[in-house]
Amino acid sequence: MENTARRWSRRTVLGAAGVAVAGLAVGCGGSGKPGSVLTLPGQLEDDDAGANGGDSAPAATATAPPPTPTPTPVPVPPAGRTTRVLLEGTPAETELVIAHSGVRGPAVMFLGGVHGNEPGGWLAAEEIATWAPAAGSLLVLPHANVRAIASFVRTFDDIGDLNRLYPGAADSEFLMERMAAEIVAVAREHRVELLLDLHESWAFYANRPQNGTAFLGQTVSAGVGPRNPGFVSELVTAVNPGLAVERDLLIPRDGAAFRRDDQAPQATNRGRSSLSLGGHVPGLTPILVEMGQEDQAIERRVELHLAVAESALRITGVM
Repeated sequence: MENTARRWSRRTVLGAAGVAVAGLAVGCGGSGKPGSVLTLPGQLEDDDAGANGGDSAPAATATAPPPTPTPTPVPVPPAGRTTRVLLEGTPAETELVIAHSGVRGPAVMFLGGVHGNEPGGWLAAEEIATWAPAAGSLLVLPHANVRAIASFVRTFDDIGDLNRLYPGAADSEFLMERMAAEIVAVAREHRVELLLDLHESWAFYANRPQNGTAFLGQTVSAGVGPRNPGFVSELVTAVNPGLAVERDLLIPRDGAAFRRDDQAPQATNRGRSSLSLGGHVPGLTPILVEMGQEDQAIERRVELHLAVAESALRITGVM
């Protein structure tokens, strides 16, 4: 498969940077005589005695609680690396890299290239896709929106905005809504526990004059999931000491407020972003990573994304 995203090589992007988953069975055999009835201690042989004024009542018999079933352990996939084509046969087809360690551990997934004009995310994801997990599994989708990457634009109206279309629909007219459905299916299949969506904003959150998606640079946000709260703070605490420049410091945010809301318009429905994935995949916590583009070299943005990715994998024990 020839991936159109490859039109944008690392050199090309770096040069153009300025442009832009029974109850118990009781043996009631009786006395062995035909027609005989087994009488339990304290039980009246005349079932009507209580109803006819008898002052004796059947004694309660103790029953043992049903045994607790032993959970079936989830099989550990054999070690190895494979690729899977998502949306095969469409203009949006792209490769998902799946690496298994062969050792029991969590599955962690990364998304890059959700928006084509945020190269720091997809260039970092290309690098992450080459890493080998020491435990668990590592799933990486470097070029989630190949058409947008090839044209170096956020997305196109006719395919939709992937980060506003979760949980997706397999029969949608919008290719990115179908991609959202495939991502959810993969995350469920592999029991992904942590998903990091690598993005870029324009301005820095610390310098924002107002709220909005253009002012999310240098933030790490967690959506609804078992690792929120706690994981983002641990992640930022692991990364920030290695950042010598104060401007580069990451800021933790709670993105759990961005829940799925099917009634909101697609264009403004942040509740259908990747931060909502914890509501669609049991056991998953989504993390949104945003680097600022304004006056920050692409090389630095890629470096910071990789630092976040490595720390996340070390915290989870995957690396």
